Amino acid sequence: MEDLAGAKPTSMLRWKAGERKTWVLCVALALICGTVFLAYMQKICIAYHTNPSKAFGDFFALWSYGKIAGTYPATDLYHFSVLHARQVALGMMPIAENPFPYPPSAIILFLPLKFFSYKVAYFVWIGVTLSLYVWAVVGTCWRSVGVVLPILIAPTTTLMIDSGQSGFLSGALLIGGVRLAESRPVVSGILFGILTFKPQLGVLVPVALIAAGLWRTLAAACATALALAAISTVSFGWGIWPAWVGMLPAYAHWFDKSDYILKFMPTVAANLRMLGVEATLAGYAQIIVALGVAAVIWKSFRRGPSESAAELLLVGTLLCTPHALVYDTPMLTGALALFVDARIRADADFSLGEVSVMLLMLMFPLLMTLKGFDIPISTLALLLMMKVIVASPHAARSPVRRRDFLRGWRDGVHARYGRWTRLTP
Repeated sequence: MEDLAGAKPTSMLRWKAGERKTWVLCVALALICGTVFLAYMQKICIAYHTNPSKAFGDFFALWSYGKIAGTYPATDLYHFSVLHARQVALGMMPIAENPFPYPPSAIILFLPLKFFSYKVAYFVWIGVTLSLYVWAVVGTCWRSVGVVLPILIAPTTTLMIDSGQSGFLSGALLIGGVRLAESRPVVSGILFGILTFKPQLGVLVPVALIAAGLWRTLAAACATALALAAISTVSFGWGIWPAWVGMLPAYAHWFDKSDYILKFMPTVAANLRMLGVEATLAGYAQIIVALGVAAVIWKSFRRGPSESAAELLLVGTLLCTPHALVYDTPMLTGALALFVDARIRADADFSLGEVSVMLLMLMFPLLMTLKGFDIPISTLALLLMMKVIVASPHAARSPVRRRDFLRGWRDGVHARYGRWTRLTP
């Protein structure tokens, strides 16, 4: 007897696309994620009408950076007291603190926000960066249309919309860079170069590019980073760099005092500190894990920039970096989409263990934000997902290619419904 979409039913230990139980699970997840999405959108609307400056999470900080850099000397961003006074003048609550830890090249990305009011700037920022993120993920997956809705209602997407932060942009740059590494090496390098606005998220990129021998991509990335540095120097003066470097120790001290933020950090060190490990030992453990992950990435990319290598890079990034927050997790949803898409194309099923790990990966960012949930699970989820990818029988998969959205949709319809749907010869 055949199940939905002609798939033969299997036991609960094996899951295959098209089976009834798989459809039931997907529908249940869609309902849960959709409900969470609507609840967060309602929260944002209520917050905007109550206190507009708190409506869009951390976005006020990004907007204020652009406003201040466009009105005052950009070095003001790196002076805590001056920056705080400027932000309060823009409407921030005096009790709030939003320092600027980004390198000077990041100012260029936030500067255009000065041309918009707070509300308009938020919708422009989210609209543009979310579009880039969807483009990056959809272009990497063969079943292009089918992945759009899951991406839009995924918990990481909901949390990023609520926070108003830069997770869509960093995710788009990292996913897009990996996606185009072989087919468009210069474009890929440009994307990686722009990612230096959050350098801690690109820590594995040089390892991957050198291991794969993608020298043109690496050269383009370095050239882009240097160009951004030169533009920021010309725009804001030589003094912007000493101001940034001089601020970093003070920022690190301020951040280390904020223990409440640990539960929102999906990093090894943060998880260990939540378990009571002393900060110095947690830092050493972070370094050890980062070296191990870098070795896995090196070995994987030595075989070429395959889909499994891309998945490992996306997941491993949050294991390597010492500084990341829950709004940086959209790249993980991209890794999940790539993993599932590749397995479906291979007409292979999933084990119950793999399904469980993927569910944990999908939901742990949301769990991290729940009040009263103080269990550090992000490192466990990331390590398990890396193990699943490495152990997958389809680990040595084809290279990540640039995929055309319309062609992917057309070929998917053709494969599912027959030759009469072919639109072109």
